[in-house]
Amino acid sequence: MIALIVTLACLPLLVVDMFQGSTSSATETASSTDSSLVVSSLSTEESTTTTVAVTVPAPVTTMAPATTIAPRPAQTTTTTAPRPPVTAPPVVKSDEEFLACVRLRESRNNYASVDSTGTFLGAYQIYQGGWDSVAGRISRLDLVGVPPNQASPADQDAVALAMYRFYGRAPWGGICG
Repeated sequence: MIALIVTLACLPLLVVDMFQGSTSSATETASSTDSSLVVSSLSTEESTTTTVAVTVPAPVTTMAPATTIAPRPAQTTTTTAPRPPVTAPPVVKSDEEFLACVRLRESRNNYASVDSTGTFLGAYQIYQGGWDSVAGRISRLDLVGVPPNQASPADQDAVALAMYRFYGRAPWGGICG
């Protein structure tokens, strides 16, 4: 842009110089404190100095406005462990509660109960082979061979609790409710 302004400012001098028919040289001098341009034109026949003051605008420096960009917070990925499938909470919590539920479901709390086939006996509906096996394991040999429905309620409760501790809830289908 500045070169165009200087060229346009000097053009009339060059044209005048050409019409005078003499060879001339042009010297450009730019002052650091003055933004004017001095053009000297020398002729061999006569010495003529022409001074033209040209105002050259100071170079415009444009700066982008200072902006501060806040740093982005670090991207964090949170991974959670998959949750176990939701299952129904157990109906009962303690051993005694489970056995009370079994007693109610199997015989309606009737310690003398016998199923319709005659296979399962007593409040917990235990078959004779299972009864004898558990009674022997808990050293209650006096109960071996006794039908469960003929044993006392305390003995039926003791054998059923031992069976529960040996085999878990499996003998009664695993659940009660």
